[in-house]
Amino acid sequence: MQLSKFSIRRSVTTTMIYLIVVGFGIFSLTQLKIDLFPDLSFPVIAVITNYRGVGPEDIENLVTRPLEGAVSATQNIETVTSQSLEGASLIILEFAWGTDMDVAETDVRNRIDLVRDALPDEADEPLVVAFDPSLMPVMYLSLSSPNLGSTELRNLAEDKVQPLLERVPGVASLQIIGGLQRQINIKLNPLLLAAYRLSPDDVVTTLRGQAGLFPAGKIETSTRKFNLRLYSEFRSIEAIRETVLKLQDGLPVLVKDVAEVEDGYQELLMDVRVNAKSGIALLVSKQSDANTVQTATRIKEALPGITALLPQGTRFSTIFDQSEFILLSVGNLSSTATIAFVLAVLVIYIFLRNWRGSFIIGVAIPISVITTFGVLMLADLTLNVISMAGLALAIGMLVDNSIVALENIYRHREMGKSIILAADEGASEVGMPIIASTLTTLAVFVPVLFVPGITGQLFRDMVITISFSLSVSLLVALTLVPMLSSKILHVYSAAEKARQGWFKRLLDRLFDQGLTRVYSAILHWAIHHKLIVIVLVIAAFIGSLLLIPSLGGDFMPRNDEGMIEFNVDMAAGTPLTVLRQMALRVEQIIAEETPERDSLFVNFGEQEGFGAMGGGTSSTIHAVIRLTPLSERERSQFAIEDRLRERLAELPGVSFTIEQHQGMGMGGKAIEVKIIGYDLDRARVIANQIKIKMEQVKGFVDVELNVTESLPQLQVHLNQNILNDFHLSGLQVASIVSTAIEGKTAVTYREAGDEYNVNVRLAPQYRENREALGELLIPVPAGTMVPLRQLGVVQEALSPPTIFRENQDRYISVGCNLSGIDLSHATQAVRAILADTPIPSDFTVVIGGNAEDQQEANMYLGIAFMVAVALVYMVMASQFESLVDPFIIMFTVPLSVIGVLGFLFLTNTTLSVMALVGMVMLVGIVVNNGIVLVDYINQLRARGEELYQAVEDCGAARLRPVLMTALTTILSMVPLALEIGSGSESWSPLARAVIGGLSTTTLLTLIVIPVMYILSEHFGERIRKLLMHTRQDHRFQQGPAEQPE
Repeated sequence: MQLSKFSIRRSVTTTMIYLIVVGFGIFSLTQLKIDLFPDLSFPVIAVITNYRGVGPEDIENLVTRPLEGAVSATQNIETVTSQSLEGASLIILEFAWGTDMDVAETDVRNRIDLVRDALPDEADEPLVVAFDPSLMPVMYLSLSSPNLGSTELRNLAEDKVQPLLERVPGVASLQIIGGLQRQINIKLNPLLLAAYRLSPDDVVTTLRGQAGLFPAGKIETSTRKFNLRLYSEFRSIEAIRETVLKLQDGLPVLVKDVAEVEDGYQELLMDVRVNAKSGIALLVSKQSDANTVQTATRIKEALPGITALLPQGTRFSTIFDQSEFILLSVGNLSSTATIAFVLAVLVIYIFLRNWRGSFIIGVAIPISVITTFGVLMLADLTLNVISMAGLALAIGMLVDNSIVALENIYRHREMGKSIILAADEGASEVGMPIIASTLTTLAVFVPVLFVPGITGQLFRDMVITISFSLSVSLLVALTLVPMLSSKILHVYSAAEKARQGWFKRLLDRLFDQGLTRVYSAILHWAIHHKLIVIVLVIAAFIGSLLLIPSLGGDFMPRNDEGMIEFNVDMAAGTPLTVLRQMALRVEQIIAEETPERDSLFVNFGEQEGFGAMGGGTSSTIHAVIRLTPLSERERSQFAIEDRLRERLAELPGVSFTIEQHQGMGMGGKAIEVKIIGYDLDRARVIANQIKIKMEQVKGFVDVELNVTESLPQLQVHLNQNILNDFHLSGLQVASIVSTAIEGKTAVTYREAGDEYNVNVRLAPQYRENREALGELLIPVPAGTMVPLRQLGVVQEALSPPTIFRENQDRYISVGCNLSGIDLSHATQAVRAILADTPIPSDFTVVIGGNAEDQQEANMYLGIAFMVAVALVYMVMASQFESLVDPFIIMFTVPLSVIGVLGFLFLTNTTLSVMALVGMVMLVGIVVNNGIVLVDYINQLRARGEELYQAVEDCGAARLRPVLMTALTTILSMVPLALEIGSGSESWSPLARAVIGGLSTTTLLTLIVIPVMYILSEHFGERIRKLLMHTRQDHRFQQGPAEQPE
């Protein structure tokens, strides 16, 4: 092969090329971004609209439905889901994968602009956000001080901490949660308003007319043109008090005449506690292109300097730091790769008993890995747990090509050839087989790249990493290995072997004599008892298939991330003071049951905007427990979660759910049953029936509805006839009531460079009961005041706390997490429950959650498996220029299934998506040994050897490289399979599938492939004889040819 000849003859040139490549790879490693996951581009857009003080049903009718109708026609949209909750509307738009999200976002904004005038004036401008995981907070910090109150802490965070942290390179924004915010409160007295015939809206209108920016036209001179603007603002709080509202009987009526003007705070609707103390939480988001680890490191380096600028006693604490898990996961995978490297080199030495040969392989592995770093940088990929796992998985496969080349060179050298000739002919002889082996391995990854959805996106980096590293390893095997072999490889003579130590002599007898002799005897028996071998293999294959029901199935394995997150829901409408008391009890349980905790973050109360995406309500207590590293605690995260469930169940009158984050960043409920229909009351009845049955299934935990108890609500039903008599509109009345009860921001007050809202609403004593609402006075055009109760009827009612919709249909769902039961068996149990539950015809029930994701992923991976088999067959058919030889080799694929299912059963591992990816990988790996065997048998047959003799000679000659390549791959997977370290749980099913499949395939390939080769030859011979007899019979029937006259 020309590559091998060139590398041997131009060894210095080859060395320089590799030095350049390695140098670039090392440089690239220093430049690569380190992140948890690849840069994923989710085709998801969120539309968030805040409408403070408005209930879910009104949010649905006034905000959600108009927006849904506008955006649902956007091109490439697949699903529209929404939540209408107290004070906010959240619409999630899911697009087809591959959609240009910049174009989609622009389209959504344009469609919203078309209906903006139809939305209430008091509603905030809809916020359109393209979902980007990189913009999620990467660090939670707390700010506390024994000497400062919540107000001072909040001001300190806003005035000093936020500007300083946002200057840190890589930081995009900082969100502050907790504390009191300053606000100028105008507390109206309705009796005084009535005496002066004023409404709350009159106060708001007057204040807005006194402060602001007012355009006043243009002034033109002979030389210039000026735009005229009038600026007016309040210079002091006293100026607000002295603002004239109207003149009555020639005397001014001032704001202070009808209200108390207070320099106070915004109403506290939510609270934050950090490590069982009141505090401030700081949520830090990084820039989308920033390195997570570097950004977190810079933040931690900046904190001491910021602390020095703050009042004495003020301190920062870390609640959550994503970089810690990244470093642990990447570090664990690096250690795994290192162990795999050492084991691979050790295997080479045991089989060759040659340190120089081991050194050659030891050089080939790091060169392939380091070169891959350069490719990652050129492809604009990051160093994350996916790409690192790809390298860890590839370590064992990287040496396969080099092992086959080195072993063949070594064998040619033992035959007495010169070192140069042995290196050239040895590498050239196996050149085409290892090229074909590499192509078959690469071929299986091509379909994975085209798997749609999150599964394909996640595995893209792993596929690219493995593919490039294997391609580099092929070049190394064809160039560097023969070049180094021609320089340093030494084969011991018989005399030298006799002088070796007892250990090497023992290995010689064990491998060169004992192992080969035993295998040759087994192979000799097998090829003369072919039917028995085939029957035993078929029986083993059928037996392995029978294990599938007992294996069960899952979507993604869960990782012990050292983070526990849960919600405790109280009755709808629970006041903040009662929530605080329950939060203290929850903190006590956490203190008693989690001595392994490192920090605790608790928040409760009303959430808006992005906070509403957490799934809670204004009566939800949200807790995040950060645990100590896995190596420092005896219990796993999952054991702690189970204990917390037992204790939280003791709390009266609450429901709770512990979030279960799947591996690879997946989240959501394991199973979610959606009851789709407009009538939410009837849907709730059906959902409760299903919920009761699901709670009886062992292994179902955190069973809950997506909606809690209905919110208490006061509804004012206005009488249109009475409104007409007073010349009033419903909109006028609603505006006055909204200002009186909820309040409105009239103007902005500026002081020392800061801005504060001036809020107008009734004083608390006039808006805290139903009677006060009925007595609210409404001004009428005739100049009189009418109490609200005269314009309509005030009634109590119940409203759902959140209204969920999917594709513009309402639904209620029942979700659960799992503990001690796999997803497949759980899904079967849910289907049985649904079959036993009567569902009215106007309702539709579907199963979602991770169960839906699992079904979709299994379908696409099944297709990928079949496509991989077809591509591998095509590659081998092209190499052998035969349709029969690849067919023989493809028998290794069902052989791998025996080992995969058997090993998963023995290790109590479920058949998850990761295990299925391992099976797809095996399609390209297991055929490699078959290629080496069949190719060498063909070479021996071409040299004139008899069929059976060629098969036996091939087995003896290729036993060592087959075992070496298999063992290096298997042993490299062992650290991943043992789940050592953080994040390893995600990869253990894949590693176990490869270990089981490759182990049995290697042993069976050495027996079954020779048997199948002989059977195919016999079958081909019979076909040829049959065709020959057919031609002879045809000639005989035609008789002798007629002679011309």
